[in-house]
Amino acid sequence: MAARWVGICILLLFCLLPSWGQNAFRTFKTDTGQPFVGRVLSYEGRTFYVQGRNGSLFAIPFNKVSPEDQKYLIQIAPKLPKGDPRKINAKEGQSPAPSAEKSESSSTSVKNDTAPKPSSPPKPQFRPGSFFAYKPINLGQDPSMAVEAEQIASLPGPDEPVDFDKHILPIMVESCQSCHKAPYDKNGRTIHPKAGLELDNYNSVMKGNLDGTVVEAGKPDESYLYEVITLDEEEDMFMPPKGGPLSPEQINAIKRWIEEGAKPSSGGGVADMSKGISFHDHVFPLLEERCLDCHSEPYVKNGRTIHPKAGLRLDTYEWIIKGNLDGTILEKGNPDESTLIAVITLDSDDPEIMPPKGDPLTEDEINMLKQWILEGAKENPSDTFAPPEKEDVVALDSSDKKESIIDKLSKRLNAPSKPQMEAAQKSGALVSLISVRHSMVRAEFSSGPTLIKDDAIGALSGIKNNISHLDLSRTSVTDSVLGEVKKFNNLTWLNLKDTAVSDRGIKNLSKMPYLTYLNLVSSKVTDESIETIAGLTSLEEIYLWNSKVSKRGFETLKNALPNAKIIH
Repeated sequence: MAARWVGICILLLFCLLPSWGQNAFRTFKTDTGQPFVGRVLSYEGRTFYVQGRNGSLFAIPFNKVSPEDQKYLIQIAPKLPKGDPRKINAKEGQSPAPSAEKSESSSTSVKNDTAPKPSSPPKPQFRPGSFFAYKPINLGQDPSMAVEAEQIASLPGPDEPVDFDKHILPIMVESCQSCHKAPYDKNGRTIHPKAGLELDNYNSVMKGNLDGTVVEAGKPDESYLYEVITLDEEEDMFMPPKGGPLSPEQINAIKRWIEEGAKPSSGGGVADMSKGISFHDHVFPLLEERCLDCHSEPYVKNGRTIHPKAGLRLDTYEWIIKGNLDGTILEKGNPDESTLIAVITLDSDDPEIMPPKGDPLTEDEINMLKQWILEGAKENPSDTFAPPEKEDVVALDSSDKKESIIDKLSKRLNAPSKPQMEAAQKSGALVSLISVRHSMVRAEFSSGPTLIKDDAIGALSGIKNNISHLDLSRTSVTDSVLGEVKKFNNLTWLNLKDTAVSDRGIKNLSKMPYLTYLNLVSSKVTDESIETIAGLTSLEEIYLWNSKVSKRGFETLKNALPNAKIIH
């Protein structure tokens, strides 16, 4: 009986011998669930070299396979040689890794040293989108400039400036991007980067996450990125949490890059502007770095939806051209009349300057945006744009200059007294003079607007003739409030955005001779109000987006007020 078991063990041993030193073929799955068959020959960093059944060799990033396959790769990694198998074989004087078919036949054939080496198999042609057609390149790198997978990223020399694409990004690709890359779909579910931090291109690294920046240019000791990679491995926030710490050389490269100003790669940060300003190449990278923290698409944080500030999105060309619910921010061909230019050229101590955080835009950045608008704020330099015709300007004496309605109204009235202003503020509104040279007042319910109801308007009655601008947006007022608003005889600007105001309330506005601006965005106003609005011939701007006014009603209003700007 014992002899029988010995025989079985010897038989099993001989059956297993051919697989020693060479991993068997297995079915892998990509991180998107696509299967492929291959066997692992070697690895380098976080890239594994896999041979297909036809003998072809592929470089597969560790984070591109399923979690189950990642466990398998971790288990076999200690037994694998390091490096590209083609280089390993070349150093040892061996022929390239054999194909599956050749390996199987080699056990029965006699080696013939004099036989000519077979020619390399033709490079396989893969269908577009095939997993095997993928070549690992640095995320954010131009594919046309991509190097072959066997070319290894080098660390900077002692006197060599640190280059982001060449020296820093490869470190992040290898050690960080399994957790910190752009959102992607997996099994029908969107996987977001951990901590909301993307580290797959220069702009994302410099942007940081919702908690702030992770790199402070010139200050590695104040940079969160540098802090977490230099913690003790036992610390909870040590990064990367898997795969071991970065090498001292890699840490030093990141430190030097930050010390040198955390700059983009030379030649990669500024695109050629000699043929015109491109939105995608010139304008958007600046907006992405300085503006999208506050002006991107809505997102959820701690179970709450965060909307872009001022309702303004700057994350696509279409949204920038559209502006926000208060109007456009660009006047194509006219940077001096563009709100975007106005807010970025304010004094640095002005509370309204944009961006509100960090240093003001540089003169070169401002001039670039001005030139883009002057060229027509085009998406591509090759797009056509007809500049607006310039009117002949005739020199006028100051007495001949046309006064605005609000200037004329201001001359008729005395400025409200301090007690009157204080009484008006009891309504919950922020009440302020339009300017020091005006007697006209702006009243807006910007703090806790949903708590403001119809009765709040009563506290403004003492200065009702001085109120030229009234902002009731997002408040809880109803049609009844307009019964009081109609008594504000000198009103020129009225914002009813996101209110329950309907056609019944709009009828109260029929006799407001100075109204130039009316915002009914997201209100309950329908085509029944078109006749009333059309009768307000002083209107210059009307906003009806997301209201219940139909396209037909919009066209009717447009024909009635051809000179007004109407947004529907």
